[in-house]
Amino acid sequence: MTAFTVALQDGKAVSCAAGKSVLEACLAAGLPMPYNCRSGECAECRAVLLSGSVEESPGADPAVFTEADRRKGRILTCLCAPTSDIALEIVLRDGASAPRIERLSATVNRVERVSASVVQVALDCPREIAYRAGQYFEWVVPGIAPNRYFSAANPPGGTELVFDVRLYPGGAIGDRVRSALSPGDPLEIAGPYGHFGFTANDHRPAICVAGGTGLAPIKAMVADALAGKSGRRIRLLYGARRQEDLYDIALLDGWAARSADFGYAIALSEEPDGSAWDGPRGTVTGLLADTVFDGFGAEAFLCGPPPMIDAAVPILEAIGVDPDDIHADRFSPAKV
Repeated sequence: MTAFTVALQDGKAVSCAAGKSVLEACLAAGLPMPYNCRSGECAECRAVLLSGSVEESPGADPAVFTEADRRKGRILTCLCAPTSDIALEIVLRDGASAPRIERLSATVNRVERVSASVVQVALDCPREIAYRAGQYFEWVVPGIAPNRYFSAANPPGGTELVFDVRLYPGGAIGDRVRSALSPGDPLEIAGPYGHFGFTANDHRPAICVAGGTGLAPIKAMVADALAGKSGRRIRLLYGARRQEDLYDIALLDGWAARSADFGYAIALSEEPDGSAWDGPRGTVTGLLADTVFDGFGAEAFLCGPPPMIDAAVPILEAIGVDPDDIHADRFSPAKV
């Protein structure tokens, strides 16, 4: 089988089989590559192609990776397969503490409807799982393909993993969770994947924007940061359709009451007129545009539907957030 060499600027090199993505080959070799979605939607795996050639598969989101990027020699390592030996410039993550990707059998501990559109599933793992707040896991559910991916909604530090599952009309995984998943059932999972999340020892202010169950990884990140007394000032804007879709508000209230480093606001986009809701109405990105932030020196973390993220990016750039400091985790419903 034909294989090509992928050389990095620090002297590291790996072999990549023809047709395999650069990211896949580097992760298999144990390199701490920056990445998150693995499908071209986040651009976290962006690199500069110094020499050689690659073939790019379709799927890059033009909102985060443009023709201008390509003209500058940038590639998305998750979508590009080498067609010759190549050399890349890319900033690797801190590999010393990178959690190992593994597959294991967990046991369902709790299945709880926490809002009109969200079910929370808690799993007991046979041992403590090493992961970073913000990372996601693969669910291997018999009879459902392709496999589904969910971000951990709780911080690391135990044998429990909690996931927030959005219920879509006719959605296969939602129907299975509601009708057939019970405490005591086995569930095979793999992970952790991705690099979405706060960087350790980085104390810059964080602007977090979450839509729907995009709240899940943000919850894990905030809980982890507050428990570690990081001193990072965190402001969360949380969007949902209706008041009945909100969940874990008591958790957010508790954080805000206990720590001056955390604050949040909510916007509802489809709340009926005349309801008891007295908070902001409209999109969460509209709330972002109306909220006075000084974005200079801040990082932004966006998690939720792609249209929300696409709308938030130019607003954040306009208030001074550097484009390289805008991190996105796009939640798209499975097509089947």
